[in-house]
Amino acid sequence: RRLSVRSAIVATLMNPQPVQLANASATPVAVSRVSVPKASDVLAEQLRVRIRSGELGNGQSLPTERQLVLQTGLSRASVREALRILEVEGLVEVRAGRGGGSRVSRPAGRELSRHLDLFIWGREVGFEELNEVREALETAAADGAARRRTEADLAELRRQTVAVEAAVDSVPAYLEANLAWHMAVVRASHNDLLIGFMEVLSSAIHKETQLDAFDSPAVRSATLRIHRSILGAIEGGDADAARRRMARHVSEAGRLAVAAARAPRDAGGKRRPTRRPAKR
Repeated sequence: RRLSVRSAIVATLMNPQPVQLANASATPVAVSRVSVPKASDVLAEQLRVRIRSGELGNGQSLPTERQLVLQTGLSRASVREALRILEVEGLVEVRAGRGGGSRVSRPAGRELSRHLDLFIWGREVGFEELNEVREALETAAADGAARRRTEADLAELRRQTVAVEAAVDSVPAYLEANLAWHMAVVRASHNDLLIGFMEVLSSAIHKETQLDAFDSPAVRSATLRIHRSILGAIEGGDADAARRRMARHVSEAGRLAVAAARAPRDAGGKRRPTRRPAKR
């Protein structure tokens, strides 16, 4: 099947926008601005449509650059740019060297993670917004984990629960282990979209979390208890209890983290102690 990119561009040019014809009073003719797509975008879209429709299957080799140039009439630079667009989208895998070339692929989680991470950075999404989304997603993940967890998932959750308990005396180690525990719950849901979102959100929240938000043995001990409680619900397949307990847990953890993020700090980044009004 010939990729008629040139004909697609010509069709765009030959498809006139509505024009205002001159009337009896000789009013000047108004012509709309013509927008011509880049040749590489047209080729990328043609290939994208064929990949997503299933016409070009996963792992199938695409024509070589030289063949695409001959088939489409485009320059080698335009063909390469089209393939780069699809590679960034995760729809094509490009291999250099002998035996290389371009093959159709399915987007992996890293594409979602990269785009979502850039969105969070570009839109300057705040810490409180991240926690709101985290609460919604993690409660759904706990529900899914209780419904769909496997024996391997349970073994991993038990291992991560013990790891958090072993790290309770060190705040940095505790936060790392706590992040791994939450991601183990999310992965046990077997919901790829949830996993992709939470990998980015959890990492972003972890980076922004102030250590002193959890610099309390009482807070960390309470976390260990709720972890065991959530684990019990997941082990028992009680989705309602898992959802309810995770919602309460994430809400309280988010409240502590947001309060710590808002607290005034000195030049060294340490939280300034809150002064109580003097008694009269």
